[in-house]
Amino acid sequence: MFILTRAKLIVDFMMNKYKRYLVFLALFGTLTLAGCSADADVKAVKERESYNSIDLNKLSSQGVSLTGSDPKEIAIGVFPPPDEEPQEGNFKRDVTVEAVKPTFKTVIITQTGLLDDSLNGIRHRADFESSGADNNSWTMVWVGKQYKCYPGRGSQDWSKELCS
Repeated sequence: MFILTRAKLIVDFMMNKYKRYLVFLALFGTLTLAGCSADADVKAVKERESYNSIDLNKLSSQGVSLTGSDPKEIAIGVFPPPDEEPQEGNFKRDVTVEAVKPTFKTVIITQTGLLDDSLNGIRHRADFESSGADNNSWTMVWVGKQYKCYPGRGSQDWSKELCS
């Protein structure tokens, strides 16, 4: 009887240890996923520091929509392509979308080869958050601008500093 009781205690201890291990794994997994979300937010804030912030109130007062079902289309509506493509053939426009997390997307619109003696390119960054339960409704929450200069006129890397 003593041996059976002792064996039962050992089995109970091992099962409780196993349960504790599972609880630990579940808790650690939840914290890890929450950390990923926080890391994405920290990354977005850090990247924004290299852009000149644009006031969203000014954009919305100009009659452009900052909400919709597609972040890329919203950003293109806010920063449309030029009416006429420059004639020299160096102009290039690129629009990329990065899904940082399911409820957060970043759209980058890059225009280079501009017909300007100092400014080679302009890049806009627009951050969007899902405003609907089904992630089919997006709102622009932040937008910024960077510049790339021709040699001798400022930074040849993307910067928030204006070209001279």
